Parts: sequence; C-alpha cells; structure tokens
Amino acid sequence: MNALVDTNVLVDCLQGLPEAAAELERYRALEVSAITVAELVVGASTPARLEALDTLLAGCLIVPVDEAVAREAGRLRRERRVRLPGALVWASARVRGSLLVTRDLGFPREAPEVRHPYRRA
Repeated sequence: MNALVDTNVLVDCLQGLPEAAAELERYRALEVSAITVAELVVGASTPARLEALDTLLAGCLIVPVDEAVAREAGRLRRERRVRLPGALVWASARVRGSLLVTRDLGFPREAPEVRHPYRRA
C-alpha cells in the first residue's frame, strides 16, 4: 500500500525517531503533499537541515494541490471541521487512494484511510 506521510511523522524521521523510520519502512511507496513540503521547508533553517530534507524527499512522490484535491479538501473542511492545511493533506491521500500516516489526532481514528502509528511524548 502507498502511504501519504504527514509533516509530523517526517519531522520525527528527520529528528532520528526510530518509530518514525520504522513506520516509513512499512510502505511500498511514500507520498508527500505539497503542503507538507512547504511546512518542512520552514523548519529547514540551515544548509544541513535542508540537505537532510532533500534526501528524505528524494524517495517520495510529491502530490500537488490540483482541483480534485482542492474540492475534496473543501468538502472535508466543511463536513469534518478540519483546518485547511490538514484538509489539503488528508484530501491528497484520499484522492490518490493512499493511507494517510499522521500523529495528528485531529484526523479521526475511525477513518479507514488514516493511520496514527505511534504517540510521541
């Protein structure tokens, strides 16, 4: 199965959290929303961090926000009251038929396309 990985799990991976790295190894292909790329670039405040980010993203398919994603995000925002950045990330996974891997508890646990793999203290 393909997984669209949320910002928080990728940050954990960049910080060397073993649970995050193990989670990424579970999937055949990794996808990342363009929204997540923007969020990660904000935190890449040094050349070394930017290089680590580029290395991590090199193996991922970057999913753009196109009309289908935007429409699904609008529906999710309206029906689930999810903030717009989260709605765009979730919509990216739904439109592609991928599993959303996130630590964000704002995404419903009961949604079959959402996985909360671990908690970080």
